[in-house]
Amino acid sequence: MHKRILLVVDDDPNVGLLISAIFKKYNYNVVTLYTGEEVLDFLQSNKPDVILLDLKMPGLDGYTLCRKIRENQETGNIPIIVLSGVSEIDAKVTTIELGADDFITKPFDVRELRARINRIIKRKATDTSLNPLTHLPGSPAIEEEVQKRISASNPFALAYVDADNFKAYNDVYGYARGDEIIKKIANIIAENIKTYASECFVGHIGGDDFIIISKPEEAEAISKGITEEFDREIPAFYSEEDRKQGFITTVDRRQKIRHFPLMSLTIAIIVPKTAKHYAKIVEILSELKRYAKSMPDRKGSIFVKDRRN
Repeated sequence: MHKRILLVVDDDPNVGLLISAIFKKYNYNVVTLYTGEEVLDFLQSNKPDVILLDLKMPGLDGYTLCRKIRENQETGNIPIIVLSGVSEIDAKVTTIELGADDFITKPFDVRELRARINRIIKRKATDTSLNPLTHLPGSPAIEEEVQKRISASNPFALAYVDADNFKAYNDVYGYARGDEIIKKIANIIAENIKTYASECFVGHIGGDDFIIISKPEEAEAISKGITEEFDREIPAFYSEEDRKQGFITTVDRRQKIRHFPLMSLTIAIIVPKTAKHYAKIVEILSELKRYAKSMPDRKGSIFVKDRRN
């Protein structure tokens, strides 16, 4: 059974020891950190199921840390329970406004803490707005974000990311390996957004399809970085024999045996100017993506931008 990760953030080591002693018998892996800086570093490569957060800490206090966690899309959906000796109403209101999911005052009852953690994890598991594999916002959240950007009347770019020959890979290597590819694409997108974007929204439509919403001037740099990194890393997901020959052999949708090249990415970019409805924007993106996929003599990943006004 998969162990849930419980991150305790408190400068009092006794709190972490107590929670660890209690929750390890409930199949939790408890990680204790003592400063906000340690937490931000930890979250770059780890995603706990729940964060238990104290407010009064040296350096970054709990308020600032809560805000930073929520502002980062990669960590913004992690449940946060404030566990603090501060009992004032102002502290509770402030942390809830900053995005905390719950507030428990010390000293706490262990049964209540466990019940609240279980409730939050259950709610997170049933949250259909997040893709269960990548934990990225799904189609409803993507549509909502697009309509919000349209209403704000600020220019924005949409990039539709799609993997080529993904079904063939799944057929030959299996769905578990295919899921690893999906997570790799999500990670590559995240890394390049850190490098090339000042602010971005990433959504996972499903399967091998992703949406990136960025500033218009940043879209091509992001896409270039993603396609280049994907082409560098994807060969490692194939056997040595398949890498050497440059293709895999399986049946296509018409049950005919075919050679399928190693996977690549197709990214279609548009900057909506006249389209004001999500359905129309998706239609334009899909049309551009089909055009890019059908380009002759393609080798490797590609990104194309709609130059029409």
